[in-house]
Amino acid sequence: MHRFPHGYASGWYQVGWSGEFAPGAVVPMHYFDQELVCFRTESGRLRISDAFCLHFGAHLGHGGKVEGDCIVCPFHGWKWDADGHNVDIPYSAPERMKLRIRHWPVEEVDGLVLLWFGVDGEAPTWPAPRILPGTADLKVDYWPLFPHTCEVWRGLRFPPQVATENSGDAAHFHYVHGMASVPNVEEWSSGERWFTTSFRATFGGHAPTTWATPKGPVDGHIVTTCHGMGLAAGHIEAFDDVFTLASTTPIDQHTSDHRATVWVPKVRRDGSPLDENIRDRWARQQMSQHPADFPVWENMTYIAKPPFAATEVRSFHALRQWIEGQYGKSGERG
Repeated sequence: MHRFPHGYASGWYQVGWSGEFAPGAVVPMHYFDQELVCFRTESGRLRISDAFCLHFGAHLGHGGKVEGDCIVCPFHGWKWDADGHNVDIPYSAPERMKLRIRHWPVEEVDGLVLLWFGVDGEAPTWPAPRILPGTADLKVDYWPLFPHTCEVWRGLRFPPQVATENSGDAAHFHYVHGMASVPNVEEWSSGERWFTTSFRATFGGHAPTTWATPKGPVDGHIVTTCHGMGLAAGHIEAFDDVFTLASTTPIDQHTSDHRATVWVPKVRRDGSPLDENIRDRWARQQMSQHPADFPVWENMTYIAKPPFAATEVRSFHALRQWIEGQYGKSGERG
């Protein structure tokens, strides 16, 4: 359908939000064509491992339970610690075996749960990215994420690359999302791990005042940074400073889970409090933008050499080159 030429790319991908996983939670997952299990130990550590018990192959995510810092198989009670080692066979002597279930690198950053996928099985070659500014305090400066300002859509028919390319597309803000005018691409820059595009835009251009622009239309910026192929982080600079994330995580070569996250500040840029009503409006407004893209993303095909318009050729060409560099590269990334 899409004819996208590439498979998976090494990098960090979102598999949930920290608030989803209480101590003792056991959740089955399926990403990158592999069965996984996510669990939070009683001490609070979040772990993701291959799903199947090495004894008889039971899926630990279906009936498994947490005891202390271990996950216990529902079939025969074999116990596996937070690093995947077998530490107890309750009915046998010897009472353990030198077996280890593979664990996947996982980090909790800014309220997100990020999983590292290495195409060649390599360990993380760069740290999990922060989405918020380095000085930000998630609990003090922002409203809680889960479940108020985030949403997930499962099993959609597109790969991460369509969302990554979308992050550099100025014109679609007008034609897909209803922005009053097409933003201007101001600048773009990149490293091996990231690509940033800055758009200049007018917010609230459809009306004299709106809930988001109470003092009238505001000239501002949309800055989007892709961290690898799975994470497209946004910063909306207008009457409020709002941070967003569009994440796309492959289930398999044809389908993905897509998540939206909105970090809404507790204080507006003019210093006034930002109450729950405005928080919910920001969250709804941003999260509602994602399904507008889905009919396009699920039904488009890949054009290897697009005839870019004059206003987009330089930035899009740079983005495509960066995307090509994300595939088939393991080891250190510059």
